[in-house]
Amino acid sequence: MIKLIALDLDGTLLNSEKRVTPYTRDVLRRAMARGVHVTLATGRMIGGAAYFGRQVGVNAPLICCNGGVVQGMDAPEPLFMRCLPQETVRRLLTLCHARGWYANWYIGREIFVEHFDAAYFHAYRTVEDFKVREVGDDFLSYTENVIQCVIRNLTGAVEPKVAVVERELPGEIAAQQNTGTSADLTPPGVTKALGLSFLMEQYGLTPAEVMACGDADNDLPMLRFAGTAVVPENGLPEAKALATYHAASNDEDGIAKAIEQLVLA
Repeated sequence: MIKLIALDLDGTLLNSEKRVTPYTRDVLRRAMARGVHVTLATGRMIGGAAYFGRQVGVNAPLICCNGGVVQGMDAPEPLFMRCLPQETVRRLLTLCHARGWYANWYIGREIFVEHFDAAYFHAYRTVEDFKVREVGDDFLSYTENVIQCVIRNLTGAVEPKVAVVERELPGEIAAQQNTGTSADLTPPGVTKALGLSFLMEQYGLTPAEVMACGDADNDLPMLRFAGTAVVPENGLPEAKALATYHAASNDEDGIAKAIEQLVLA
């Protein structure tokens, strides 16, 4: 019996317009009415995730920053958090600055950048009151308790930048959620499975009682870990290979339909 559902956002719960449909919200609320815990498991930070969490009305703490944070939507402090070492962040941001790369980083509920450019945050276009803190050349003053950094490249593949980071900071940073134009940089060992396992311990659940839904490379550990792994049709081949249930695409309410069949039927 499924007692916890962990939902990736982009490419999974959200459609291509970065929205949750009314039908999907209704299905999730019916699942929660049956006593099922529902959470979001996303690469986004707590503020961005909480916006969609409130739309859905999730009844469990959120798993954010690819598992680096587990925190209630309105809770002042996280239940679990794993940060990058300050010296690692300083070296990473200095590297990005010297090479003219665009980077942002997360501290608590805030997103930091040297200089804000809306083109780099297109995925946040449906998040109301979305804000970014611009710090200019004083970026090294904001390097404590950084949960995740993101490097971006709108004019080409981001992989060459990731390769440089891995060469310059060997073993200090793990890259995940590579979208082609951006990559999340987290502490080694941080995955959505880590955050999910922490949340499961709070509820006293086993993997057999958990459904994980995701589509991308940063979802793979979570899909392997959960007893039920749901992947939409638009998911990566690597994700589909781990699926115990193949759902319709994110533009066809695939996850909601899977929950209706696997949880509500």
